[in-house]
Amino acid sequence: MVETEVLTTTDFPSIIHQNEISDELVKWGNENNYPIKKAKLVNKLNGYVGFSEGFFIAARQKPPVPGGWTVTVEKFQPETRIIPLNVNKQGEINRFVKKMIEQYALDGLKMELSDKIYDSYGTRLQDLTVTGHPFLISQFEDFIENMR
Repeated sequence: MVETEVLTTTDFPSIIHQNEISDELVKWGNENNYPIKKAKLVNKLNGYVGFSEGFFIAARQKPPVPGGWTVTVEKFQPETRIIPLNVNKQGEINRFVKKMIEQYALDGLKMELSDKIYDSYGTRLQDLTVTGHPFLISQFEDFIENMR
């Protein structure tokens, strides 16, 4: 697991339901100088999480009594990886992969597509430089591997 440092902690009341917590995290983060674009349930991190460059906001549900949510903002060291993407003969990336690149950018990854297209063992590739939380990058890499 990635080493993190807790920057701040707060509590949300129990009147915020599971279907509302993602929007509340985005709103709270933007109001408190921790801007995120999107938050979603991440089971491996035990709660609802919104990522940004260098930090993430996590909301974990408290026990039924007293109820509510514990919200933490945690700082992490961003990781950078280069992921080769398959391209067709016209030099285009699969449109579904393009859509997922947009979605993962909303989730908090910073992505930069290289201009250079190269050939590797008969496959045309274009490098995508991805920076962000290692958990998100690993999820994105798994998606790309499943698309090959």
